[in-house]
Amino acid sequence: MKSKLINITWLEYKGIIKEKPYESDIYNIAHINPIKVDQYKEIYKRVGSQYSWLGRSIMKDDDLKKIIANKKVEIYFLKKGSQSIGFFEIDYSSNYLKDKELRIVHFGLIREYIGKGLGIKLMNAAVTRAYYLNIDKIILQTNSLDHKRALPFYKKYGFEIFSEETKNILHKVS
Repeated sequence: MKSKLINITWLEYKGIIKEKPYESDIYNIAHINPIKVDQYKEIYKRVGSQYSWLGRSIMKDDDLKKIIANKKVEIYFLKKGSQSIGFFEIDYSSNYLKDKELRIVHFGLIREYIGKGLGIKLMNAAVTRAYYLNIDKIILQTNSLDHKRALPFYKKYGFEIFSEETKNILHKVS
């Protein structure tokens, strides 16, 4: 583990929260419920290890289980056949969010599937879920350790920056 300064950017979706259907014979987006801790940690690692995602991988299993078993936390996998190739996690619990607000906690694809238009499909599914939950506001956070195209993708999709900060964090050294 090593300490590093990172830039953190918070964004809010300024597009219209509406149903954005998705159909494909090759890819499927599925709500994984219930999700097992090891199943969650595997996709978390496959998507986030190259970007120093550590939080959930070093968390005690019991603590992680409390989060992912919360009825207002939902995890969706993007699958190609039986292979999980990406995921997003949303949280609309009232623990730290305002009423009718949703946070995209994690969002990403494994390396081989980045740049194939699947991020849009995944984000469409997140926005559609917000629509069905009658959510008024979607927020997410990215940082300078994430994929270099993450922030431009979010902005192009319709998210706008509302806050930025620099923090010193612990991260995994490759």
